Amino acid sequence: MIQFTRVTLVVLVCLLTGTAAWAEVQGDWTTSATRLRGKNGQRFTFVFPAGGTLGSVWGTDLYTDDSSIATAAVHAGLITAAKGGTVTIEIRPGAATYAGSTRNGVTSSGFGSFGGSFVFVTGAAGGKAKSTLGDWHTSATSLRGMNGQRFTYFFPANGTLGSVWGTDLYTDDSSIATAAVHAGLITAEKGGTVTFEIRAGASAYKGSTRNGVTSSDYGAYDGSFAFVSGSAQESKELISDWKTSASALRGKHGQRYTFVFPAGGTLGSVWGTDLYTDDSSIATAAVHAGLITAAKGGTVTIEIRPGAASYTGSTRNGVKSSNYGSFGGSFVFIVPPPKK
Repeated sequence: MIQFTRVTLVVLVCLLTGTAAWAEVQGDWTTSATRLRGKNGQRFTFVFPAGGTLGSVWGTDLYTDDSSIATAAVHAGLITAAKGGTVTIEIRPGAATYAGSTRNGVTSSGFGSFGGSFVFVTGAAGGKAKSTLGDWHTSATSLRGMNGQRFTYFFPANGTLGSVWGTDLYTDDSSIATAAVHAGLITAEKGGTVTFEIRAGASAYKGSTRNGVTSSDYGAYDGSFAFVSGSAQESKELISDWKTSASALRGKHGQRYTFVFPAGGTLGSVWGTDLYTDDSSIATAAVHAGLITAAKGGTVTIEIRPGAASYTGSTRNGVKSSNYGSFGGSFVFIVPPPKK
């Protein structure tokens, strides 16, 4: 087996399964977006701790990618240094000029032409960390180079074990969920939530057999990860994208999950009305149901239901859902009662 083949297989699996990592990063007040340069249009969510020390910022609304993201978020009025919080940025190309300004106690500087930028999409003071919904194929290859940064993923129950290379320190193309079983943090039967840290590549990885999983040896490789924590307890608030469906949650009848969808979404396919097939785009179904908009995104809660004999399509809120016959899994939205 050669390194190229392994990476190619991981890429093919991601393309075939639609795997997408929209992760939440534990940042500090010096964190910038320089390592994300060139990922134009992609979005990343950062959690910053309370009691931050303000750093340097260039720009207003559109910031240079070497600006302190947290300090720019204070400048933008999204979080405070005292409380910290959670923000989502979108990577943009470099610009010819950046205008400085004073906002919310932060003075940003002007700058000329620069190679990379970012803008804020959402933000919340004192934000609580959430998890990314992964599947049992998900690897950390898309996070390579973000050394020292931590990501939390939730993996559903009844997983199919994949390939793993290493022990304690794993190659970043290993199945994260399977590595977590190997590490004794979760089980394939129950799934669970794990936090891992991105590490640099190593000269060698040692295989072993643990908890029913045999990992393989490997030589020099370009990226690694190691676990920080893990729990068999499910994470019920999940950061997602507009392709996310509920198919990975099939069979968890009556259980509820909350999804956070970013602004600027692209509508996908939906089958049903009120009761939706579990392979429908949850976010698009939420637009159909009138709960969020593609422009602003939003947060919705679904409840997993059994499959139905038929699903009725309709046109609502600019979204046309389709009819479908018998299907194996469904979901409905849980709408909180109106405030008095």
